[in-house]
Order: sequence, then C-alpha cells, then structure tokens
Amino acid sequence: MITTIDLGGTRTKFGLVQDGNVLASSHCDADSGGSLAAHLKELSPRLESLLQKSGHQLADCSGVGISSTGLVDSDRMRVLYPGDKYIDAVDFDFKAWAESEFDLPLKLLNDAKAALLGEWLHGAAQGYENVLMLTLGTGIGTAALVDGHLLKGKHHCGGNLGGHIIVNPNGRPCSCGGRGCMESEASGWVLPQLLREHPAYDQSSLKGLSKLGFREMNEHADAGDLAAREIRDHCLSTWGRGITSLIHVLSPDIVVIGGGLMNDAEPVIAHFAQTIKQHAWPGFKNTPLIKAAQPDNAALLGAASLFSNT
Repeated sequence: MITTIDLGGTRTKFGLVQDGNVLASSHCDADSGGSLAAHLKELSPRLESLLQKSGHQLADCSGVGISSTGLVDSDRMRVLYPGDKYIDAVDFDFKAWAESEFDLPLKLLNDAKAALLGEWLHGAAQGYENVLMLTLGTGIGTAALVDGHLLKGKHHCGGNLGGHIIVNPNGRPCSCGGRGCMESEASGWVLPQLLREHPAYDQSSLKGLSKLGFREMNEHADAGDLAAREIRDHCLSTWGRGITSLIHVLSPDIVVIGGGLMNDAEPVIAHFAQTIKQHAWPGFKNTPLIKAAQPDNAALLGAASLFSNT
C-alpha cells in the first residue's frame, strides 16, 4: 500500500492506494501562498488519522508518492519551479521529510504527469501508447505520453508547458513572464478579468457576483447572458486552437481532458472537435477527445504507480 499526496494549488488531496485502487482519501486546503514545510507538517497527522480510520497502520505502507504543482525533477525529487506557489518549495527536501515523518521511501512527480499516469493505467487512456492530457482549471496543466513513456525532456518539463503556447502575441501578460499564452488568454485565474472587461458586463446578470468562475459563466451563458456566452466561446475557441497545436507537435492517439469544466463535457468536447477539424492538418482532424475517467483520483493513482514496475 502506498501513501499518496496530491499537492494542488488550492486543495491538497491525500489517500491510500493499493493495486490500482484508492482505499481511502481525504483533502484539505492547500495554502499554496504560504510555506510547503509548514503545510506538510500539518498534513502528517491527517495522514495518520486517515490510516487509523481506514483500519490500517503505517507499517502497512511501503512508500510515499507525491504529485506536486510546478515543474519537478523526479530524479532528484525536487521542485524546480513552483510558479507563485509555496515560497520554500525549491529548497524543500521531500526525501528527508518522508524519511523523518514516516521512515518510508519517496517518489515525486509533477501533478499533470501523475494524472496522466493515473488515466493511462486506470482510466480513459488505457490501451494507448501516445496520449496528450490537459487539465482545464485555475491554470492549464498538460502532460504527454510518447510511445508508452512520459515525455520528460532536458529540463524535466517535457509536455508540461502546453498552457504556455502563445496563442496571441499581442495578448495579456502571463504569470510566466510571457504574453498571450493560452493560460493568460483563457483560464480560471484570468476569467474574472475577461468577464468584467466585456463591453456588456455592466448589463450582465454576472455583475455583482462575488465569484466569477467557470460554473457561473456556464450557468449565465446557458441562460442567455451575452457577456457570459461570448467569453465562453472565446475560451473554448482558444483552448481548441491550443489543443490543435499540441496535437500537431505530439501526434497522440487520444486526448484526455480533465478539470472542473468537464462536469458538462459533451458540449465542450464537441466545440473542441469542431475547432480541431477546422484548423488541424488532415491526418489529425479526427483525433479522439475523451473526458478524464478519474478526475478525483488520477494524480493519487499515478503517484502510487511510481512504486510499481509499470
């Protein structure tokens, strides 16, 4: 049995995985604007409590698998670049923490890559050797499987920066320091700004809402709100063009899409398919698009699989 942790930007999920099954899991707020060391110190008793509640002991575990936000060197088990999350992540020694807290070996992987492994081994991508995965949420996470192997690259981030494909060179500033990235043009963190800047926002049913996320955008767009409908079309078209570019580069058998936006997957996938048919080279126009089958557990399953021979 493997103790697993998925360090997200807004939520940390943790669980117990054995033979491709999540035996138990829970979650807590991530506090990614603070200290990673402090967060993991608070997480240790939560993991011990989860073990007790599920009728297991630490002695039943053979390792700790962590999927982490940011760019990750899984060979050295270090975070190379955390973005704007966890101010001490680059200097944090995950291996020493796992040994000190649990006396267990550690495996560490980027969260998008872990989610792809989980979908490949236990979800929507089973049976395929070339897979592109995107997670559309606060940011845009991407990962790629090429000929049955995770794309790694020289700097350990191969396949991870799909959200920073430039779709508009004169576009919005991005958190990466660039301009006009797919993420800065259409993602959860920029969505409130997109909506409030729309010319019809002052007359929109969205005006005055304390939260402006994908759920609110979809609900008001479905009700006929002009600003919500046009921003949704903008986001879907931007993502569709970005996915088309990634398909051209990676030539996948299949594209797996996850994230909260996929709660209503059918119209999203239909829009993407239409955009791909319009813009892709002939051989790529009908690349299959599939909703992630393990949206809640993929990263936990992927992190646990690092201890297997798969």
